[in-house]
Amino acid sequence: MPPRVSKSPGKLPSAKPREGTAVHAKGHERVESILDAAMEVLVEDGYAGLSLRGVAQRAGLSLGNLQYYFPTKQDVVRALLARYLETAIRRVRERMEGGGQDPVKRSRHALEALLEDQESPQHFQLFAELWALAARDTMVAEALGVFYAGYREGIVELLRELAPDLTPARRERRAALLMAFFEGLSLFRGGGSLRASSVPGLEQELRALWDDVARRT
Repeated sequence: MPPRVSKSPGKLPSAKPREGTAVHAKGHERVESILDAAMEVLVEDGYAGLSLRGVAQRAGLSLGNLQYYFPTKQDVVRALLARYLETAIRRVRERMEGGGQDPVKRSRHALEALLEDQESPQHFQLFAELWALAARDTMVAEALGVFYAGYREGIVELLRELAPDLTPARRERRAALLMAFFEGLSLFRGGGSLRASSVPGLEQELRALWDDVARRT
């Protein structure tokens, strides 16, 4: 059975460096180098191979210097997911601006940004590792839970613009279904072995369905 996810935010690892750190440019640069190194280790060696000492070595820092910012490897994972989500949401919003004021066009631009993100083998491998570990590691499950809550809120924001007449509860449910759909789709579009099982013309059909749903909405 998957681990029980704590409902208490106070028990979650920090999504940012330890309070009071990374307040200057040099600190920000070190945090970015730590997260870049953690991404590389996760993709290359998996979560089982992730250690603070290994990340510190790859980032060119001492272990003590790394722990000044992130005391545990769960803190590193949480911050890595927080950075990923922030970057993804910013990219989607920037792409939506290309649709002007038309909600349908804006939603189509959002779809294209999501599809492009799935094309990254590195990102696919990162989440493949974290999905597998979430079934056994409560801290990873909690970190992913926070990540997907933010992801869902981003889709809710899109639906609020696209379908303002929907009740908040229905927007939340639809956002959850769309998120599950995209995450499942990534298994057949990412860098994993299931990509070979993808159906030809899948992206074109998805765009047609997306536009149809957007117009009906």
